[in-house]
Amino acid sequence: MKNKEKPNLNNSQVYQTKQLVEILKKSPFESMGNLINYISPNRENKISERTFHRIKATLRDDYGIVVKYSRANEGFYLDEEKSINIESFLSHMEILATGEQISHNLNGNNNSLSFIEFENRSAIEVIPNFKSVLDAIQQNFPISFIHNSFYYYKEIKEQEYTLNPYYLKQYQNRWYVVGETEKGYRTFGLDRIKNIETGTKKFKSKINEAKEKFSHVVGLNTMDHKLQTIKLSFHISQKLYVESLPLHNSQKQINLDNHKSFDISLNIHPNFEFSQQILKYASMVKVLEPKWLAEEIKEELRKGFENY
Repeated sequence: MKNKEKPNLNNSQVYQTKQLVEILKKSPFESMGNLINYISPNRENKISERTFHRIKATLRDDYGIVVKYSRANEGFYLDEEKSINIESFLSHMEILATGEQISHNLNGNNNSLSFIEFENRSAIEVIPNFKSVLDAIQQNFPISFIHNSFYYYKEIKEQEYTLNPYYLKQYQNRWYVVGETEKGYRTFGLDRIKNIETGTKKFKSKINEAKEKFSHVVGLNTMDHKLQTIKLSFHISQKLYVESLPLHNSQKQINLDNHKSFDISLNIHPNFEFSQQILKYASMVKVLEPKWLAEEIKEELRKGFENY
């Protein structure tokens, strides 16, 4: 039996499914009437209740997003326990919506791409690897490949690996495969692997265990330090930036009575990638806790100062 292919959604359907999930994520227990008003194109062109239920069914059957009705709260909500990763779904729909808009404009104006500048070519260059790895993940097949390491700057360091791939993870506009070698969990950049071969002996997926292992890190390295609470104090001018693009999903605002700075706490394994995120804010951020991290960042800033 073949897997059911997901339907090609038009721009309106992409907008409606994305809007419904975003609204319920921010404001659960909204009534059907309110939700219909929110996701309809305009007041004169409201969707029907039948269309609303069809959108719910599409979210459930094709994307694993479960919307339920609560009699106690008299409204609809997202059943996050029974739903596949909601953030990944929203990112997926954002890509579809953007692609649909670009495609629509190209049909009417051949010069549309001259008004759009993409960040880099990495997404284009890794498409062959992306498909090969994703196919292996979906079928629970191991992959073997040659990996080029960035850590050896004087020469290219190539090494062969065999990996049970569990899922794909995006970080800083690059795609990585997360999986397990004979030596434990590893991540590999898709743009740095070549000669991929897919095995035939199936493995038992540990996707939930793998995601849990990487859920408390910024970036890709889980080995640097134990799980702990980090407290940061940002210059108040950075509040909207840090709120709109959180450093980690555990981010919470603290010291609410202090209006001169924007203070947050995070529950993570602090690592190299996290330190890089702090350092990019330079004088706009101060590490409040733990003390060892504050000293480490201060030392890096001192070294940077001495370069000038």
